[in-house]
Order: sequence, then structure tokens, then C-alpha cells
Amino acid sequence: MERAGDHGAEESRASCAGSIYSAQVSITAIVPLKALHRSKQRLAGHLDDGERAALMARLFTHVVGVCAAASAITDVCAVVGDEHGAALARGAGVTWLREPTAELNAAVAHATDRISGDASLVVVADLPRLTVTDIDRVAAAGAVGPAVVVARTHDGGTGALLRRPADVIEPAFGPASAAAHLAAGQRVGVRTVLLSTSGLVHDVDRAGDLHRYAGILGRPGAT
Repeated sequence: MERAGDHGAEESRASCAGSIYSAQVSITAIVPLKALHRSKQRLAGHLDDGERAALMARLFTHVVGVCAAASAITDVCAVVGDEHGAALARGAGVTWLREPTAELNAAVAHATDRISGDASLVVVADLPRLTVTDIDRVAAAGAVGPAVVVARTHDGGTGALLRRPADVIEPAFGPASAAAHLAAGQRVGVRTVLLSTSGLVHDVDRAGDLHRYAGILGRPGAT
């Protein structure tokens, strides 16, 4: 077991972990963004449609900006569900694709099939405290490959998923996805790392999150 950083990391090595790669790899970040009118339905009792769309736009813009600024990231590709998302991606200066379906894992798989690079790093779009340091830590954890690195969220989900090679496992976002991604990596026989950092552990899904991040999110946190 390996521990590092503010919340620690756990590493498990499958029986055929593969060869050691150079740390100088190309990593494409994939940031999925569903159509904004469908975003954050769990918050519908606290924010109206326009407020939810504005919140998600703010979070997405922050996340893609951090990914683009990280030295470990070669390219950023947003996979978006509507023209508003495409406009946000263009404004941020990142590559974008339209999702073929509203289902998250299908959208991530669609983007994975169309990117280049040695590794893919899927980062969810609702991380208000994400920093370049968080991205660099995930990339560093995958410096020995092939590998699957999972940065978990507080509820057992996945805040970021590094796959090296880029399609070494299928995405499995959803409830308990951190464990599902690690299990998938172990099944295919690659090194797996579970990572927890302050910027990746908390997403914005529930009313309490609006209050927790009121200073970051602005008006929605005041409800």
C-alpha cells in the first residue's frame, strides 16, 4: 500500500501489471457536460432551471480551465450535450464533441474513441475546489503504466479517472463507481491506484453542497 497527499492513496498490483512507461506521456483530459437544462436535477427543489444551468456552466468552465492549465495535460476535450455547452467549450479554448446520447458512460466512451494520446483522464465537471495540483497528483499516480487511477468522491463516486492506455477499461460512472473502476482495472491486469485529494473528493450534488461551497459558487449557495 502506498500513501500520499492530503487523504492518501492506495495501490494494488495485479499479477501481470505490465511494463514501466516513461513519465513523459501524453494525457488527454475528457470533461463531460450534459445538456444544461438536464443538469443537477437533484437540486431542482432549491434552484430553478436558469440557476442550475448557470451553476453548471460556472463549474464546467472552472474544471476545463484547471485541466488546460495543468502541465501534465496535453489536450482537453469536452463532450457536451447542447449548443450552450459547445459555446462554453469554445469560450474556454478547448476541443469539444457532441455526446451521441444522454448517458454519461456512452458519452465518455464516444470521446475516448476519438482522442489521441497515451492516456485519458476523465474529470467530472462539478468540482468547485479542483486545482492544478489535484490534476498533477492524478497524473503522477499514473506515471507507471499500464494503470488505472481513481480519484474518489466523498460518496464513493469517481471525481477523476486516469486510464493508461486511454481505453484500458470501459467507463463505469454511477453509484459506487470508484470501486467499479478499480475492479475493472484489476480484472484486465493493470496497476490500480485509489487516490483522494481535497479538490476531487467533493462534487456538487445536493443542497448541502450549495451551502458548503457558497463562497465559491456565489448566489446558489445562499438559498
